[in-house]
Amino acid sequence: MLSLVIPTYNEAESLPMLLPRLQEALREIPHEIIIVDDDSPDGTWHKAEELQAFYPTLRVIRRRGERGLSSAVVAGFKAARGEILAVMDADGQHDAALLKKLVETVQVRRGVAIASRYIHGGSTGRWNRRRTLLSRAGTRITTLLCRLSVHDPMSGFFAIDRSLFERVAPHFHPRGFKILFDLLMRLPRGTPVTEVPYTFAPRITGTSKLSFRVQWDFFCSLMALFFERWARVAWAFYLVLFVACGVYLSVRAWQVKLLIFDAQVRERTRMAFTSLSNTEGWLISDLSLRKVDSQNLQIMYRPHGRVRVPAKCMLVGLDYFGWSPCDTL
Repeated sequence: MLSLVIPTYNEAESLPMLLPRLQEALREIPHEIIIVDDDSPDGTWHKAEELQAFYPTLRVIRRRGERGLSSAVVAGFKAARGEILAVMDADGQHDAALLKKLVETVQVRRGVAIASRYIHGGSTGRWNRRRTLLSRAGTRITTLLCRLSVHDPMSGFFAIDRSLFERVAPHFHPRGFKILFDLLMRLPRGTPVTEVPYTFAPRITGTSKLSFRVQWDFFCSLMALFFERWARVAWAFYLVLFVACGVYLSVRAWQVKLLIFDAQVRERTRMAFTSLSNTEGWLISDLSLRKVDSQNLQIMYRPHGRVRVPAKCMLVGLDYFGWSPCDTL
């Protein structure tokens, strides 16, 4: 049996037009339709309950105190009774006739079937250039950051084998407006994922819910998933970087250890820097100490931000502060 979950918010006008389409598309498929409504101000949940008299397979879940498409879908999946779970929008932009193809694909491959706008035969329909650009950019960023091989990881129209969803559900923490890319990242390696082309249709009624807040929630979800997936790699990188910096600084510190353990060398070093600054006209800030022993200092002179003067390496005697070039560059 198919359990079709439809998350809604202010879609009371859409349901009377959507449900006949679904009834026609699913007449040969045992199914249930689950409306999961986030306590819509327009009474979508109430309208759905009224329509139950005409559609016996229709179930209604009214959520109070909870918001978000992703969490609504998960709530519907958990309440479902079917072996195949599917989700689509209530606004008529998803082609109900494609449900049969999605169900058959999952029945055969036991994985995920995605209605895709971005494979051959698919289209974004009548979208304007701005929305098309935003969608394609978001899709590209998502596939790159999350290393997903599908063409439309942000599709809101897909079907999944119930047993597969139950395997990933304990690790699933839905947030925001998009759910598919989150789900794809948690699939076991080798899970069959099939994309079926479709054309995104205009809304039946009402206005788009693609607000700035929705886009921000998507960005936050994407970043959270990215860092969750690559956290171990990041920690390993920072550990290697920390060790490398520690080794480098330890070597440098060992070369100037006399500054710490020998007060006389420390004082003579200070006097050498002052002497070079006075006699050569160099800023002390342009001088850096490379190595110290009981007889000599190895100093680099690098002028910063004034003229292009080549760096100099000098050996400075601690007894008389005279210097000579060294070959350590």
